[in-house]
Amino acid sequence: MSPFQISGRQGWHAEVRLADGRTARKKFQLKHEAQAWMTREQAKADAAQAPAFGGPGKLTLGALLVEYAKLKTLVKGGYRAELTRINHYVVAAGLPPLLVEVDAAGRRYLRTQTTGAAVPKGWAHYLDTRRAQSARTYALIAQLGAKLCSAITSADIALLQTTMKADQLSESTAQKEIALLKACFNVAISTWKWKHFENPCVGVKLGKSEKRFVSISAAQMDALIAALAQCDNPQFWPLVELAMSSAMRKGSLLTLRWDHLDLEGRQAKIWAKGRWAQIPLSRRSVDILGRVPRTDANRVFTMSANAVDMAWDGVRQRAGVPKLQFRDLRHRAPTYYARKGATVTAIKQLLGHTTTRMAEVYIDMAADDVVHELDRLDGDVGPSTAALPPVHDPDGRKKHPHARRAQVGLPKEGVETAHDAQADACKQDAPEEPANAVPSAAGNVVYLRLLPKRVA
Repeated sequence: MSPFQISGRQGWHAEVRLADGRTARKKFQLKHEAQAWMTREQAKADAAQAPAFGGPGKLTLGALLVEYAKLKTLVKGGYRAELTRINHYVVAAGLPPLLVEVDAAGRRYLRTQTTGAAVPKGWAHYLDTRRAQSARTYALIAQLGAKLCSAITSADIALLQTTMKADQLSESTAQKEIALLKACFNVAISTWKWKHFENPCVGVKLGKSEKRFVSISAAQMDALIAALAQCDNPQFWPLVELAMSSAMRKGSLLTLRWDHLDLEGRQAKIWAKGRWAQIPLSRRSVDILGRVPRTDANRVFTMSANAVDMAWDGVRQRAGVPKLQFRDLRHRAPTYYARKGATVTAIKQLLGHTTTRMAEVYIDMAADDVVHELDRLDGDVGPSTAALPPVHDPDGRKKHPHARRAQVGLPKEGVETAHDAQADACKQDAPEEPANAVPSAAGNVVYLRLLPKRVA
């Protein structure tokens, strides 16, 4: 647009559309002054509207996730797990992997790894095995990490989801992967002004993750206690017991402080999901906290997250429950109280949630769990007969046909009955027809009426 004049007025008028949608106007005596002002203001507006980092056509997905980690991941409660996912794309883009350093005051700093992180031998073997089982997924992630964001389509994201399912990764794992990419692209569109760029994750339908509700038998619990008794760290057994009785997450347990506990009032202030929550403590939880050795003036449990993972892996292997995860222990308390008839509000407060959605899931699960109620009502027999059918022996002798027929009340084959004798007598009394004669319909009817009814 060029400077213009208004009829009946002196001077030249200039207008420029700003980045926020407003229009700047100014009047000049000379045309070239108006033109110069418009050029400067338009350049400022264009610079303000320019996409960050050069836009989707200049940045790879791995490089975009580095910027996302600086802006979002660093302040998340689950930053470690998300950073592990991000590094798969970052390394594929030819960039150094990221790590988070935490100082003595608890402040976090995002750094780049100059050397490879030391991995314990046993853990390295586990990682190699896991990557070998999901080789196709990791190969596809590497391709996406090195790809320009503008070249990534919904078909690429859908292929990643399908490949993860084919590699038998859980629905929850696939959801977290797609959710990370979706959030990253949304930030690029809203915060970094990537105009005319469509989020490729939009339209990709995510499956429903399976709800995990731990069920431990009495024998498994005895084996678990025996395995916990063998642990050298005196804090680990109380840590596991408190996870089951209080429904606290591992992160909340490891950040629990003595000055945040009110054992007389049976309240605990915990940090969970990026916020502080006040949760009630059961009598058993208070008893367990009283048995925790005070090795630190501030923290209740001084173990690191890695130490807990290593200790729990050894305990569950010795107890014979290798698939029991530490996070499964958190489901024990709400499941128990839901079966005892606890209200939605009580379970919500126990879990430290702001809504009752998850509490309603536990209530619904308890309502559907009718096994114990059926056992109580059935007694010894239940709605069936008192006698139980014999146990089938696939290697036993097969019953003779006569025995099978006698079992259902049928005569043995080849044994003449009274009905068979009567039918033979009727056939003998019937008149014989000539050899070349057409069979008599009336004779057939009489014969059929005299035949005895047989069970098929």
